[in-house]
Amino acid sequence: MKTFIHMWSLVDKLYFCLSRLEYVNQSERNIFRVKPLFFRGDALSMSDGTSFLPNDLLLKIHLHNCSLLKEMMTIENDVKRALYVYNRVENSLPGLAQFIAKHPQEKLIKGIIGITLLTRGVKKLGFEVREINNPLYLQLKQAYLKPMFILCHPNRKSMAKEKDLVPKFLIMSKEKLLENYLSAPPK
Repeated sequence: MKTFIHMWSLVDKLYFCLSRLEYVNQSERNIFRVKPLFFRGDALSMSDGTSFLPNDLLLKIHLHNCSLLKEMMTIENDVKRALYVYNRVENSLPGLAQFIAKHPQEKLIKGIIGITLLTRGVKKLGFEVREINNPLYLQLKQAYLKPMFILCHPNRKSMAKEKDLVPKFLIMSKEKLLENYLSAPPK
């Protein structure tokens, strides 16, 4: 496993450089890395009334999976692993809100978007879950997310048979993020 993590770290460094990601706040161990992107796809209405239209500016969020994997190496229990990831995300959202509030393009950013296989409990954090409608894009995302998830899981054999591992969008409006997390101190 240590060899796998070392190899992943090398690939992750290359990916970080090539994808133009930016750390939200490394010194506070924020689990998010981000990059601005223009929304592509059909108009999308959120439950808080925000609408995302084509070419709206969003901040794409990426979990720092390599870092998470290193942190969770000794956690064998699935429930404890899930709670660990949930808590790391919850503790990083106030830093993400601060990052956006201070961002040079803050006025233009309409929300955050990410892609994940892990969707349980995300509504409590303020995210909305949406299907990926483009079949080609869905297959592309599944082609790397599912194997990565299975390789990181202590019970690989059972996870390889899991049919519910389908990537989905996690989306939150900037207003909801700032309202819920800007004044909240990290836990």
